[in-house]
Amino acid sequence: MSFQLSILKILAGQPHGRASIEVVKQHLAIYYSSGPEWPVRMKRIASRAPQLDIFGQRLIERAAGCWIITDEGRKTLERLELVDVGAMQGQVQEIEQEREDG
Repeated sequence: MSFQLSILKILAGQPHGRASIEVVKQHLAIYYSSGPEWPVRMKRIASRAPQLDIFGQRLIERAAGCWIITDEGRKTLERLELVDVGAMQGQVQEIEQEREDG
């Protein structure tokens, strides 16, 4: 699922949400070989959507030689990222509270 989430992120960052499959592959190679931060973040966010299926749920459309993120794909990605940010802020607040209590 984290791989599919990465594809959503890549397409969301492309002009008009469209990229050739080759461009998507290039971005994936860079992200997954640049250290642990990207894979860890994508796994964490993807864990909040275990049933994610970018093609089955029509979050991405296929066109000749390229993929295009749909409006629903953008909304899904935004929702998952907001939940992740909220959860991460909650963890930071819990850590800060533990420090104050400790």
